[in-house]
Amino acid sequence: MDSMVSLKDARAYLLNLPQQLDDYLDDDYRKGLNSLLDKFEEFFNVVASVNLRTSENRKIEPGEATEISDYGFVLLLKLVDLMERLDLPHKRKEIEQISLVVARWTISYNGTINYLEPVVNAIAQLANLMQEKRALLALSDLIADIVEHCSLDLKKDQQDAEEMRPWRLLHVNRGIVATRTHDLDVMKQAFDDFLIYLPQDASGFFAEGMKEMDALDYPPHVRKVMESYFNQKPSVRLH
Repeated sequence: MDSMVSLKDARAYLLNLPQQLDDYLDDDYRKGLNSLLDKFEEFFNVVASVNLRTSENRKIEPGEATEISDYGFVLLLKLVDLMERLDLPHKRKEIEQISLVVARWTISYNGTINYLEPVVNAIAQLANLMQEKRALLALSDLIADIVEHCSLDLKKDQQDAEEMRPWRLLHVNRGIVATRTHDLDVMKQAFDDFLIYLPQDASGFFAEGMKEMDALDYPPHVRKVMESYFNQKPSVRLH
């Protein structure tokens, strides 16, 4: 499936979902799915009305955008959970792509992202598919915006012993995508943020990065940047 880029794409995908899942659903699952999709329809209607208001120069507060975004993410997580229970990992991955549509919408109204796990999974899937520099740069920009709009609770990173925590994976993916762009400014911004937000994880990340430099034969200018960060000592955590 191509990545979904708009709310219209996401809405169309969800409208077709019951038909695609017909062979996997018993009556209870079908009822649960239909109930969830009805709520998604409400969510899309609210989002459409907000977009209409702003096109008429009536702004919404960031807090209102956050509330709407939270509702969308909660519905998404329930749908992801349903795909898990049906043992349909390919469908789960498709549904997680919708989280990037919700994240973009949230960012456009300066809202706060409180639910990161589906977003990080979607980013990792896209990053694995991308080769072209322009696409990698666009993804890198999106990840930078997501980092900026994450909630303070996420940024505090209180579970810092857990390697698979979404906040850490977000920065790891950002660092990998930035490196693959070969754009030095993009790399430096991603690496600086890594040092600020995750100093305790930075040396491990840059050590892995140095191994990749050898394994994948990166150009000298990219290697030089990675090496300079590898040789830095992380600063104190800034929060």
